[in-house]
Amino acid sequence: MNIIIFILVFIVSAAIVNGADAGVDENTIYALKNLNNYEKNVKDMREVVKSLQDEVLYEKSQAKDLDDHNFLESMIEMNHQIEELKFYNGFTDVRGPGIMLRVSDSTSDDENLDIMDKIVHDVDITVLLNDLKSAGAEAIDVNGKRIVNISEVVCAGPVLKINGEAVPAPFVIRAVGDQEKLYNVVTEEGTYAYDLKNKYGMEVAAIMSYNLVIPKFYGINSENKFAQSAE
Repeated sequence: MNIIIFILVFIVSAAIVNGADAGVDENTIYALKNLNNYEKNVKDMREVVKSLQDEVLYEKSQAKDLDDHNFLESMIEMNHQIEELKFYNGFTDVRGPGIMLRVSDSTSDDENLDIMDKIVHDVDITVLLNDLKSAGAEAIDVNGKRIVNISEVVCAGPVLKINGEAVPAPFVIRAVGDQEKLYNVVTEEGTYAYDLKNKYGMEVAAIMSYNLVIPKFYGINSENKFAQSAE
């Protein structure tokens, strides 16, 4: 562009020097002015483009910072939800007030009681656990085995199997929650625990505690020999 302008300026200058009578070609002067204006417009346009490019880079930077911030917030929220799921599904240790309930086989001399009536069965523990849950227990364990939705309590000869592991009597049930409600549901007349104690002579003793620690659920100690995932 600069070379073209130089040539035109040279031509105009030569015309002025060599053509005193003829005068300067008006078309040449007009073209020169247009080129000057064009060069100025191009320069202005380049400045505008540069300004827009800078703005785009700035907006991209802001968007990246915003995306990073949103991503961080999403990760924090996701982690919070994961911790909540772990808590409510028994995968974390918990601490709080509650009760301890000790249940053991009957020592009654009542001849009217069958030997099987004097033994603590899986159904007895299951009913007691359900009673505690209905009273608002937020975390429960039996002899250190955390009770969750998929926990199993089954008879296995002289012992019970809880979460796949053998657990002998006596059975110590710990439950975290409202102490009075939990205590009442295993001591008041008419409750299942009351009948175990007063009708069948089983040892059923409950005490309140202000600082129980319930261990997390470690899984069920069993292996599927036949069942496989269908996916």
